[in-house]
Amino acid sequence: MYDMNSIGSGVHERTPISARAAAASLQQPRSHFKQTPSNTRRQQQQDNASIQNASQNSTHSDDELGRLVSPPKKNRCTLPVASFSLVVVAVALIVTWQVFPTEEIVVKFLPKFEAPASPYMGEEAPGTATSDSDQNNGDGGIDIDIPLENEVPISDATSVPSFMKCPIDSDELCCNGSPQNCELKVNETMFATLHNAMSTEEGDFTFGFNHYKTLEKAMVAGYRGINLDVCNCNGKLQFCHNVCDYGERVPQEVFTNVVNFLKEYPSEVIILIFQATTEKGPIVWNDLYDEMKQVEDFEDMLYVHQGEGQEWPLMGDLVKSNKRIVTFYFNGGTCTDDICPEPFLPFFKYTAETEYQSANLDELRNIQYSCQLTRGPGGFKGDFFAVNNFVTPPDPEASAITNTQKFLSERLTSCANFNGKRPNFVYVDFWGEGVTSQLVQYANKQMASQKEKEEQKERS
Repeated sequence: MYDMNSIGSGVHERTPISARAAAASLQQPRSHFKQTPSNTRRQQQQDNASIQNASQNSTHSDDELGRLVSPPKKNRCTLPVASFSLVVVAVALIVTWQVFPTEEIVVKFLPKFEAPASPYMGEEAPGTATSDSDQNNGDGGIDIDIPLENEVPISDATSVPSFMKCPIDSDELCCNGSPQNCELKVNETMFATLHNAMSTEEGDFTFGFNHYKTLEKAMVAGYRGINLDVCNCNGKLQFCHNVCDYGERVPQEVFTNVVNFLKEYPSEVIILIFQATTEKGPIVWNDLYDEMKQVEDFEDMLYVHQGEGQEWPLMGDLVKSNKRIVTFYFNGGTCTDDICPEPFLPFFKYTAETEYQSANLDELRNIQYSCQLTRGPGGFKGDFFAVNNFVTPPDPEASAITNTQKFLSERLTSCANFNGKRPNFVYVDFWGEGVTSQLVQYANKQMASQKEKEEQKERS
């Protein structure tokens, strides 16, 4: 039998062993011990004592000791392996690009800001608009302005601004916020117009939106022109900005909100301007008309014009007859059996429009470029004049400048004199910036006063 005392003392009397020797001793088989519980415990004690003495007397560090006990793992990331992996990844990317419709997927989800080709030559625009040669210097005597001290910025759009309020204690007929507007014909009236009205941040349009706040709030703030892009999204008509998956408005919802606004404010007239977006599917205007008919009282409020060349009614006549929704359409689309809904009017048969693809403020300031007529009847034979006052793509910082009193007044005056006609539709982005609706209201009062003076002069 082994004497444990002699074993313990023997270890201390020997010359200190090296770390390598201690490690080797741990790896040797212990078959000469009878593997009983007591023998196992004795062996563990011996092992611990050997390792402790070896660690205390060895010049090797703990890390070195660990490497001696457990040899390092072999590096398997060799140059051939890395090269093979890169080849596999490259082949996978090439196969994915060739097999899957990657380009179609990317195009589908990217927003598009392109407007129709200029000039647009659809059925509703048989001629190309051109400015009159004798009205190209920007100084023809038309002045559209508003005193700076009277500016009323739109801050919250939760209540009707003072300049759009009809007199409360009066039985006098009121139209679009002023009794004077009632004496203007529809084509003599100016309308603050929302460019791509459906495309708003509040309306959950993901990116590329044209406004922060909804068109419903804009109506309260004094905007009376509403431009809407009509899309065919999986067989259903929606108001979207070319891409169905990144923001839509439901037509019946919008029409319901419009008719509710008109019921609450019986003095107001709204202009709806629909633009067909046919990339996702055909647009049939009769289908949109069917959406209107699903909304109570909407169809009854639609104005029906007598046709090209016919005189437009007074704003007061529209209010008195409760035909307070005027509708236009453009950019293609079709009608069932070539018969369009009676209230729908082809926009560019009646309207001449300025350049719509200004990329920055400098291009907007360039009268020769931005005020030229690019769409609509040739030789300016239209009943209406539309001025685009925005940059493409939408830029809120630019709109904070274009919608100011100074910029807007100068631009409208320049384009009016350049073409010899006062604007009717003033298109803007980010309507909450600036004073567009107030300037338009002031311009209408200015026009009404001028018309009254001319009529008095004729009578005298």
